[in-house]
Amino acid sequence: MTPAGNAGGERSPVSGKLARRIAGEAARMLAAGSGGDAQRARLRAARRVARDFVPEDQLPSHADIQHEVHREPGSGGDSTAGFAHLNGDRFARLGDLVRVLALVRQDPVKHPEGDALEHSLQVFALVREETPYDEELLTAALVHDVGRAIDRTHAVSAGLKALDGLITPRTAGLIESLEAGRAHAAGTLGARARQRLEAHPDFLDCLLLAEADRKACQRGYPSPTLEEALQMLRQLELDNTVAEANSPPRSHSGRDD
Repeated sequence: MTPAGNAGGERSPVSGKLARRIAGEAARMLAAGSGGDAQRARLRAARRVARDFVPEDQLPSHADIQHEVHREPGSGGDSTAGFAHLNGDRFARLGDLVRVLALVRQDPVKHPEGDALEHSLQVFALVREETPYDEELLTAALVHDVGRAIDRTHAVSAGLKALDGLITPRTAGLIESLEAGRAHAAGTLGARARQRLEAHPDFLDCLLLAEADRKACQRGYPSPTLEEALQMLRQLELDNTVAEANSPPRSHSGRDD
């Protein structure tokens, strides 16, 4: 299903040598595993590069940093900020966001599967075993941890901001409800929050996503590659589009003719 809205809502491409140098340094920190999330990495990079306080409006955006992470060595050119400016269809742009999760380290005791990218691919695989045709739920499974590479302190809100315009409202709602789904399964969700979650139109899907997230901590689980997962989503969107185009029109009374 095609999402509504514009892609990303980020500012125009970063300008200025200082901001570009900070973006490059933050990308190197992330690639080396020494920068934490993108929010911490850009602040540390700013202090290292400028050796002084840098105002917020002169810092590179998270999209600038992610572009530097993915830019081919020796490709030259300035950074291109804003997820709307990334090449490819929306699934390619989702892939650029998810791919950075390979740089997010996890507690090896709690997460023997490895980095956050491998965890996300396992969640995708587990959800697909139960609902192989639900593109929106599968998309939520793949991208639910995107915010962890941006700002771990506010991972959900950071992730949803980055995904704005690339996912549907239902997918966003599933991601937003994941923490409540985890607490519901653990029996730690408060009474009012439990009532709100149980009244959610996708309550069972919220529980399915939370259960897959809990189980996706297995070493060597047979999950697809990121490119394979993205291609599955592309095919589902195409199939849904064809099915909608071929469905018979409804009468004005709301009943099929």
